[in-house]
Amino acid sequence: MKKLGFTLAEVLITLVIIGIVAILTVPSLTQNSYADEYRAGLKKAISGLNQALTQHYALEGLSAQDYTSSEDIVENIFKKRMNIIENNSSFKPTGCTASTASTFTTADGIVYCISAFHSDDTDDQDSACNSYNSTGCVSSANLSTPAPAANIWIDVNGIKKPNKLTTSSSRPKDVYTAVIYAQKAVPYGEATQSVLYNRGIYQKN
Repeated sequence: MKKLGFTLAEVLITLVIIGIVAILTVPSLTQNSYADEYRAGLKKAISGLNQALTQHYALEGLSAQDYTSSEDIVENIFKKRMNIIENNSSFKPTGCTASTASTFTTADGIVYCISAFHSDDTDDQDSACNSYNSTGCVSSANLSTPAPAANIWIDVNGIKKPNKLTTSSSRPKDVYTAVIYAQKAVPYGEATQSVLYNRGIYQKN
């Protein structure tokens, strides 16, 4: 009786095809996995900042408008309202380079760096950090049109690489920017907003 089976050549060809398919699909799957991880970290970071600002205002009647510097707001709001395990760490997220910047790391490993924080402490519509939340808490030297410059950088996985600023929603990295207003923190820039709101982050460049 004749037995049917695959020849060695057929088996090798099949393995080669499987290998090629794996080479083509694994990087894409890995990229998608990292994108999900980064987006979750960013969402958690923005939520944490907003909860801190909201809780502080509810408990003490003070908003970001009542503080004058990056160090001031970290010490008086975020250090009180967030689970910080390291204050003024030597590691700074990419893009946050000012010597006066204040950094802190929360228990989930997210590193925050606040720089160029400023409040005019007035309620003029165009004043920095007014209580209407219409202008960010950024010094006038750092303002741009139509929105204020970022004043907080967030590395969602801390010192772990790639430690690169996200500039494209289709290729998200681990560093993002946001801007603090009197009573809220919002994502800053098209790339950060697109990743946070899950717009096109899996498209290929």
